[in-house]
Amino acid sequence: MTEDRSEFPQTPEEIRVDRDLAREELEQTVSELTDKIDIPARAENKIHDTTQAAKQRTAEAGQHALDTAARTRARAGDLLANTTPSISEPLEDIVKQATESIRRNRVPVALLGAVSAAVLTWAILRRRRA
Repeated sequence: MTEDRSEFPQTPEEIRVDRDLAREELEQTVSELTDKIDIPARAENKIHDTTQAAKQRTAEAGQHALDTAARTRARAGDLLANTTPSISEPLEDIVKQATESIRRNRVPVALLGAVSAAVLTWAILRRRRA
């Protein structure tokens, strides 16, 4: 307060001005110290700030969960809409492959059929004799 002036106040007016200046500086210092010492008020401000931040994070998390659920629901709907009976297609493929194999290898298939018929006939005749 008086460090920045080279001389002390001499007149009553200068003393009043110096006193008012000192009073303002002291009021400011006391106010700053009171704010630092007022722990309940600081704690209340901190709790308010924390509560607001938690509310915001909760709202964001809820919105994220809703978005995720909507995306999952859409994907499940797409999967259900695009499913077809998948058993008929592999059976059709097996039949086509067997048909093509028989067409290409007629002699071995005929030979296999003849041998199978002979074995069945022999087994039936043997059973009847026994």
